[in-house]
Amino acid sequence: MFEPVNLNHLQLRNRIAFSPFQENQANKDGSISGGMHEYYLDIAREGAGVLILESAYVVRQGRAHVNQMGISAEFHTENLARLIDDAHKEGAAICVRLAHAGAKTSEAICGEQPVGPAILNFGKEFDTSREFDDGDVEEIVLFFVHAAERAEEAGADIIEINGGQQYLLDQCLSTRFNNRYDAYGGAIEARMHLATEIIKAIKSRISPKIPISFLFTIHDKLEDGFGEDDLKRLVKSLVSAKVDLLHPVTVHVLNKFFDAEETLVELVGRATKVPIIAEGNIKSPQILKEAMSLKKAQIYTLDKALFSRPNWYSFLQRKIVPQ
Repeated sequence: MFEPVNLNHLQLRNRIAFSPFQENQANKDGSISGGMHEYYLDIAREGAGVLILESAYVVRQGRAHVNQMGISAEFHTENLARLIDDAHKEGAAICVRLAHAGAKTSEAICGEQPVGPAILNFGKEFDTSREFDDGDVEEIVLFFVHAAERAEEAGADIIEINGGQQYLLDQCLSTRFNNRYDAYGGAIEARMHLATEIIKAIKSRISPKIPISFLFTIHDKLEDGFGEDDLKRLVKSLVSAKVDLLHPVTVHVLNKFFDAEETLVELVGRATKVPIIAEGNIKSPQILKEAMSLKKAQIYTLDKALFSRPNWYSFLQRKIVPQ
């Protein structure tokens, strides 16, 4: 847990990751605020190996909140580069998470009618979306590519694509939101098509030294029939696209799934050798120990309950490292 770990050409000082618990703290223009800067640096100073920044919108069309962090324009890289440089001085790596809200936004926030895999409405706070077409897909892929290039320019160590939070790529994966029967709907490989196009396009345009991570969730899809075979096919699609890290997020890291009665990390680890980030209510040393005992993940994102504890790094060392 406290020893360095290598990912591609990147070495992290330990296996501890910080996940963004407080989002939408940016300036209204999408740039990183002074408060965000200090918030992340405090965690870096205390010992986290990698800081995963909050989801950054890749284009205003995909903006979900007024104070959401952005990476859609060149001026967004200025404050981001400053944060990354300061985090590096403290010994921490930075992961920039790229996102597009899809249908989960409103015209007042994103500047136009939201776009999604289908005509959707997430409630009274949101506007009804239009269904994306081939021209939209081409643009969306480019938005992600250009955002990844900006992240690289700013000095990001890892780039993560947000395939969760009911944002665009998660909407595409879900049969509840995606009723298409073209190249982007139907079979799970088609529902993952936009995500894999984005991964491939990014990998063709940025340095091979920067690992590409993909975040996804399955909890909200289980009642719609999502099963173990679907998970295997989802993972296979991502691996075929040459993703470098898989970040399955679950309500609790030790929850069991399907008939296999294994955790999500175990199921994903059984399907691939690609490194895994484990996340899901890891709020105590005991839970962390049990998650580590599965021997499937390479990085562990801790719950905010641990990070909010005074001297949390020393506390973990006392509890995890045998005396």
